[in-house]
Amino acid sequence: MKLSILLSVVVIAAASAVPRQQRRFPDDFIFGTATASYQIEGAWDEDGKGENIWDYNTHRDPTIIDDQSNGDVSGDSYHNYKRDVEMMRELGLDCYRFSLSWPRILPSGFPNYINQAGVDFYNKYIDEMLKYNIQPIVTLYHWDLPQKLQDLGGFANPLFEEWFEDYARVAYSLFGDRVKLWITFNEPMQICYQGYGSAAKVPQVNATGIGEYLCAKHLVMGHARAYHAYNNDFKPSQGGQCGFTINLQWYMPDTDSDEDARAVDLLNQATWALYTDPIYLPEGGFPKELSNIVAKKSAEQGFPRSRLLSFTEEERVYVQGTYDFLGLNHYSGNIVSATKYKTPQAVPSMYDDIDVGWTVDETWLKGQAVWNYLVPNSLYGCLTLLSQRYNNPDVYVTESGWSNAPDASLIDEDRVTYYATIMEQMLDAIDEGVKLKGYTAWSLMDNFEWMRGYTERFGLYAVDFSSPEKTRTPRLSAFFYKEVLRTRTAVTADCRPEDWTMNIDEGPMQLLVLLSLAVLGSNAAYVKQERRFPDDFLFGCATASYQIEGAWNEDGKGENIWDHMTHNKPDVIKDQSNGDIADDTYHNYKRDVEMMRELGLDAYRFSLSWSRILPTGFSNQINQAGVDFYNNYIDEMLKYNIKPMITLYHWDLPQKLQELGGFTNPLISQWFEDYARVAFSSFGDRVKHWITFNEPKEICYQGYGWTTKAPQLNATGIGEYLCAKYLVVAHAKAYHAYNNDFKPSQGGECGITINVNYYPPMTDSEEDKAASELYNQAQWAIYSDPIFSEQGGFPKELTERVAAKSKEQGYPRSRLPEFTEEEIALVKGASDFYGINHYTAAFVSASDYKGEYPVPGLLDDADVGTFAPDEWPQSASSWLKQAPRSLYNTLTDVHNRYSSPVIYVTENGWSSTGGLEDDDRIRYYRAALDDALDVLDEGVQLKGYMAWSLMDNFEWMEGYTERFGLYEVDYESAERTRTARKSALVYKHIIANRVVDADYKPENLNISIDEGH
Repeated sequence: MKLSILLSVVVIAAASAVPRQQRRFPDDFIFGTATASYQIEGAWDEDGKGENIWDYNTHRDPTIIDDQSNGDVSGDSYHNYKRDVEMMRELGLDCYRFSLSWPRILPSGFPNYINQAGVDFYNKYIDEMLKYNIQPIVTLYHWDLPQKLQDLGGFANPLFEEWFEDYARVAYSLFGDRVKLWITFNEPMQICYQGYGSAAKVPQVNATGIGEYLCAKHLVMGHARAYHAYNNDFKPSQGGQCGFTINLQWYMPDTDSDEDARAVDLLNQATWALYTDPIYLPEGGFPKELSNIVAKKSAEQGFPRSRLLSFTEEERVYVQGTYDFLGLNHYSGNIVSATKYKTPQAVPSMYDDIDVGWTVDETWLKGQAVWNYLVPNSLYGCLTLLSQRYNNPDVYVTESGWSNAPDASLIDEDRVTYYATIMEQMLDAIDEGVKLKGYTAWSLMDNFEWMRGYTERFGLYAVDFSSPEKTRTPRLSAFFYKEVLRTRTAVTADCRPEDWTMNIDEGPMQLLVLLSLAVLGSNAAYVKQERRFPDDFLFGCATASYQIEGAWNEDGKGENIWDHMTHNKPDVIKDQSNGDIADDTYHNYKRDVEMMRELGLDAYRFSLSWSRILPTGFSNQINQAGVDFYNNYIDEMLKYNIKPMITLYHWDLPQKLQELGGFTNPLISQWFEDYARVAFSSFGDRVKHWITFNEPKEICYQGYGWTTKAPQLNATGIGEYLCAKYLVVAHAKAYHAYNNDFKPSQGGECGITINVNYYPPMTDSEEDKAASELYNQAQWAIYSDPIFSEQGGFPKELTERVAAKSKEQGYPRSRLPEFTEEEIALVKGASDFYGINHYTAAFVSASDYKGEYPVPGLLDDADVGTFAPDEWPQSASSWLKQAPRSLYNTLTDVHNRYSSPVIYVTENGWSSTGGLEDDDRIRYYRAALDDALDVLDEGVQLKGYMAWSLMDNFEWMEGYTERFGLYEVDYESAERTRTARKSALVYKHIIANRVVDADYKPENLNISIDEGH
């Protein structure tokens, strides 16, 4: 449906001189808005796009950005481009300036491989604009250099000039039939000084006093080569224009002294004329005074030659005059002094070379950005200065805008004041004879503002970055700008429209899922002999990376949250141990496979260590040693026909991601998808069973809503719910990545594993039945309903309960975040199978057996009591009792609730304190596998069973005090010797015969590899 936004206009107080009514912009003056690829597109690694320097640096060290965000998704214009064009149409734009992502078209930076998906995107974007007579203005480079080229030195390498020309030629040939205005570079000073001469922009080379000047020359030469390529080889047939955009702030002398006037001139030379004089001055070359100063200072500092490279005569001639127009980005200004307002500068550096100071007038209207002021007559001053300096070239104002805070009102009066003032100044410049041809406001919409992340907003349209759709909503300034375009005049303070309306699509919300209570099974345990498991039923064992691998810091592995916690807080582990060595599978993997062969396993479920493959958690840096380890492990299994079943995440998040909020940060979904893609591409040729997450409740409730698992966030009542949503979305993204981009060629399947214990009502009362359902929802259906239910979304009763309690507790909204309609659709059905970890059961009461629960918190929200009878056999784990028929009841419940999904039991096991004669474990396994045969008889699509665990391991907060292994591990031995328990022999017999024989007793505890394994 359409959402109409009605805004009453406020009085616009123009900061310029007395407004002149009835002055009109020329009929051929083009109005537009501007954006840049990295700032709005998102889809940073989709459809073959290569990595750029912002991808690389924001992933490698997110802390360089104020809010530790990035442009991985941003405004998601890659998927929302039609909405962007719709906004252009709403505003009535004549043109739209945007930039191409170099690595989206040429993933490596080089033209040997053109990414057709990237080309298709820009073709669709351009064609969508032209459909509505919106003229595209394309910037070839707006700061997002392919990382591969940066690895080769980027703008500091003279070869950059030809790399850029090659890229430009590809762009001209692909889009030049429709694009008639081209800009080579956006804001060279920000590229060169901020990126190479300091750390203010990526790539943060920070080669002060050298990098900025190398970049300056190579960039200008790159521009000239791209211009000549267009002018000679494309313009004759395509008929367009090519120019260059600089950032020019208005610098005013502090006094009327010659010294301050010279200081202004030096600052102009260093910050923009360094790049424009070679192109636009008749004599060409770098500014003379700046060149002399740098040469002199270089000699004083012991350099053998000037840090500012000069042009050869051939180069000077080649560069001079390479323009059809000049693009001007303008925002603010400064007061400049030769003696005052100076701050310490690096030596050598550009600012040390010119040795001037600057400040602002605090009475100027200030934006959110620290440098963004409304300076009187600043744009007028810049336009007339350029006109005088460069013999009145054609000029386009290619950026000009105002910043406000993320939480600022849509009634952005300051921005309206800024634009009203700018319009008057442009008309003044036109009246003075400046050949001003167009204006593109920065920006169409909020975007990723470089080092400031999302802490500054420049958009005419506000973007809700927390919504999956990245919803765009017009601000008051959008209506103001629309009126300027409609009237072709400077809309001033006496313009008072009654109301302005824009229409925005908004999708309807859907009701969340309704759940029904499962039928209880019998409490009687019984054995049916001679029933066989199907021949294609997979028997296996399960383990997890942190619990068995060891080698915690070997061969490039990064730190994970368990490394961090156990090293910094060893007392949280029962025996103050850790997984630094554990079973040392990293070095003993061949022995592990030998044990699999001894048991005769069909499959083996294990997890990847995210930080062993991607040490920082981000996919920009792949640790080859980690990949090699898993390749060796997988290949060793396959050598003996053992199917690897891989879990992508079994609780060991890279610590760097946890420092960004881990699973409470919605960006975890894209981080996880990135990691999943690396895994799929590295191992998917051989791995055909993938599991995204192991036991979401343990991740979310125990890790984020409590302290019983790392990272011990303990954000009770909030952390577990944030985690729940973002984990489920992350699962869905990884699933779709596999389903869309890997499954067609690899042919596997992808699912999720959820810990589903059985929680029947204590009595037949309606209250206890409702309590049982609510507790099941809180424990596991919160994670599986969004994926497996027909309606999708979180469970209805739990959603209503949390919302009601949140309101009672004074929260402005529910602590359980809702899924958007798009998210519901993304998540629903995103699984090929349901992995079930099952261990135990408990009765649920609406009134009895309640504990003292944190408020707010998941258990307080559910507000039920649980009880496990004393007569149920007790394991070494306080939470684990053998409950009658619990696996049967769990499997039938999931089968009935979710319309018979394919199921694997991905964990099931029993703990002891040690010893090889483990009859209680044998009793547990036989009962569980009899339950499995029962559900197979009833039509449940159970496809496999993975016993927990192949061997003893580090049991999380319990350390090594509890043992789950079919094989005992001697932690006192350097080799971590593995020895088969009696249960290993029984499990081997079950696998070999495909039956559960209650009378089978091993003759001894010797185990060997049978023929064929």
